[in-house]
Amino acid sequence: MTSSSSSSLVHKLEDYKPSPWLTPKVNLRFDLDLHLTVVRAEYDVILQAETIEPLFLYGESLEFLSLRMDGAILDPNEYQVTDSGILISHPPKKEFQLTVENRICPAKNTSLEGLYKSGSMLCTQNEPEGFRKIVYSIDRPDNMMRFRVTIAGEKSLFPVMLSNGNFVGENQMGDSKREVIWEDPFPKPSYLFALVAGELIETKDSFQTKSGREITLKIFVEKGNEEKVGFAFDSLKKAMKWDEDTFGLEYDLDLFMIVAVEDFNMGAMENKGLNLFNAKLVLADKKSATDESFESILAVIAHEYFHNWTGNRVTLRNWFNLTLKEGLTVFRDQWFTEDMTDPAVKRIKDVLFLKEFQFPEDQGPMSHPILPKSYREMNNFYTVTVYEKGAEVIRLISEIIGRESFKKGLKHYLSKYDGKGVTFEEFISSMEEVVGKSIPYLRNWYHRSGTPLLSVKESYEKETNEWIFEIVDTGSSEYPLVYSNSFAVFDLDGNLIIENKRIMAGERDQIRISALDPNGTKPIISLFRSLSSPVRLDDHQSEEEIKILAKVETDGVARFFAFQNLIFDWFRKSLGSGKEEDFSAIIETIADSFTRNWEKTYLSFYLSFPGLTQISENLNCYQFSKIQKLRVWAIQTIATTFTKNFQILLEENRKTIPVQTKEEIGKRKLKNIALYYLLYDPSRKFEKLAVMEQREAKHMSEEVSAMRFLVEIESSEKENSVNSFFEKWKKDNLVLDVWFAAQVSSGEDRAKIAEKLEKHPQFNIRNPNKVRSLYFSLARNPLSFHKEDGSGYSFIAERIRLLNEINPQMAASLTKLFSPVSKQEGDLPKIAKKELKKIEVLPNLSKELGEVLGTILSSL
Repeated sequence: MTSSSSSSLVHKLEDYKPSPWLTPKVNLRFDLDLHLTVVRAEYDVILQAETIEPLFLYGESLEFLSLRMDGAILDPNEYQVTDSGILISHPPKKEFQLTVENRICPAKNTSLEGLYKSGSMLCTQNEPEGFRKIVYSIDRPDNMMRFRVTIAGEKSLFPVMLSNGNFVGENQMGDSKREVIWEDPFPKPSYLFALVAGELIETKDSFQTKSGREITLKIFVEKGNEEKVGFAFDSLKKAMKWDEDTFGLEYDLDLFMIVAVEDFNMGAMENKGLNLFNAKLVLADKKSATDESFESILAVIAHEYFHNWTGNRVTLRNWFNLTLKEGLTVFRDQWFTEDMTDPAVKRIKDVLFLKEFQFPEDQGPMSHPILPKSYREMNNFYTVTVYEKGAEVIRLISEIIGRESFKKGLKHYLSKYDGKGVTFEEFISSMEEVVGKSIPYLRNWYHRSGTPLLSVKESYEKETNEWIFEIVDTGSSEYPLVYSNSFAVFDLDGNLIIENKRIMAGERDQIRISALDPNGTKPIISLFRSLSSPVRLDDHQSEEEIKILAKVETDGVARFFAFQNLIFDWFRKSLGSGKEEDFSAIIETIADSFTRNWEKTYLSFYLSFPGLTQISENLNCYQFSKIQKLRVWAIQTIATTFTKNFQILLEENRKTIPVQTKEEIGKRKLKNIALYYLLYDPSRKFEKLAVMEQREAKHMSEEVSAMRFLVEIESSEKENSVNSFFEKWKKDNLVLDVWFAAQVSSGEDRAKIAEKLEKHPQFNIRNPNKVRSLYFSLARNPLSFHKEDGSGYSFIAERIRLLNEINPQMAASLTKLFSPVSKQEGDLPKIAKKELKKIEVLPNLSKELGEVLGTILSSL
């Protein structure tokens, strides 16, 4: 495969123009072959501009065969074929049929874009611009087409052949070949087209809609995985029912299909009626999947299903508006998962993810608004900013107008723009139309990059005996924003006095609260509870105030983060003084938590000690060795102080049943957190307990946690634990991803272990899941990646060079993990720059990698 130059065209939002030509209907034919697949597209072409303009069909890495207009072969002088497509400079009329034919080689397509081979199947990935690697086309989201697809192939190689929409029929082609025909009645852009063909096992279920229609559900897997689809079917049916109950949205076809793919760059893809999934987000059973895996499957299956309306039926006008479908659908899957699980715990997870991944992106060289103003390579903008921050802005809208109005607004939006490609503006306008008023400054959230930092200033007004809390946006006044501030006020005994919500429009707001007594005693205020707006808060609360909120806050999410702030403050003081400061406030808060009648899952999260990256990002301090030394001291102090408590917790929750119920999930989580602390006891007397937990585990959450903990603490049992886990699971590819990751995710000098593991016969650098499990896990381990001698940088940089040749998307994504390098101390930024410069001069640098490299190098 030939890579494109990194100096490719810059696409600018201000330059967007509608496509002058459209292809509203296409007949596609595939004659499948692993090495020489022939693709023919018959387009109905119509002009939508006022005057006839040149027609350009995008095409990359295609072998051109022929071009016909209204059945007649075009003279080569009438068109030009280049590496990027076909140009017809002077189309002779406003409407015609265009037939183009080309060849591709799926077996050599390691980029996993377009049509490629994965295991025993051929499959496609077309978002954002993979369709142009299949056939010459007007490959842009504002070109909506009705697809009729014929797939022909050898019966022995391709017994199953699938595409979008409804199955129309099949024809036998001699003894060895057959063809099948699929037709999708709904127009869609080319990025939503899908094809799958291969030796697959069909599993089947059904769902009855509220109107009484029977929907056939099918999940296709490779042989041996058919017993692992039960949870995926249950998740899909829950999502379908929830969308009906919550928004009144029924599925619109008679068939919904999912295919589990081993080699997949993304998590999943919402192709109309034929969703392609990374196998790890479909396949699960109690033996091989953790509780986190089950929840991910629940959320991602819901996410892709919800796209049927928010993304497919109403789609994008251009790629700048990617957050319109992704941010909106992430919010919908978060809402769904909150309803299906524990709302407080789900929100805690989402906020933790935001703070650990999106906030740093906002503060680093890859920072961009959720509506990018320009891009070179669209694959690079599938970011946590577009997805997660985009979802937070949608959540903000629901906070401002209320959930019921949001439901009405979404239905209005979908009804008004059904079958169209739109922008975020149409979505916001739909919400405003429902509530009957505009929302000031809301649109600025789409244009302002960075996480807003709000400063809180306190003052006392003696005349009115009031405390004034002034909230000021310290950021750019170019894009003032609107915020929803959910807040509560408590007295010094922790009693709730006020619970309210304020909309802050603009750069500042003021909350006035009566003093607690005539002497002007200040109340305790808790602002932006549950992160009601995606902001960082500089509120200068005292340790005593934070400690009270960590115990008595009635909002479980705010209570959790109050305790986290108590821990962060201790680190800040200890790093400042160079010694372990007074730890009693944290000990006292933990002691109090043991007396509370909280849900088990919530308590397990509350007791979880922040990770190294969490702490360093919160403190804006990257002295990882110093932080880790303090972190170990703190965990050991908690472990020795509460040894009996953790032993009781572990014993009370030891006998778990391997089912996915709230009670049993809570038991496993609480047991695991108790074991974690016990293993940090300096005496090391509990390590045999972890070995036994791993050996006797009835659920993967118990088994893998024991192994991870033993690896993290550098136990003498570590090697045996790792080896026994491998021997048990060596035939399960997805479980081995966990095994690779566990060995490099924590601790120092893990690059040496990674170097050994990449030579393992079951590691495959061409498989994105393996790349993520080993290289990404290492790069997210700050002690190893940011090692002072630069060895972590050298190791990852060398793998980026290899991936540039194999899978440019993976190479670019891995390079993004160099973003925090500019914040590091000593010679590390210089070492990183030197390593990245070596990559920049590669003669065949991909455009994906080139764009990311340029951005990061400009910050060093």
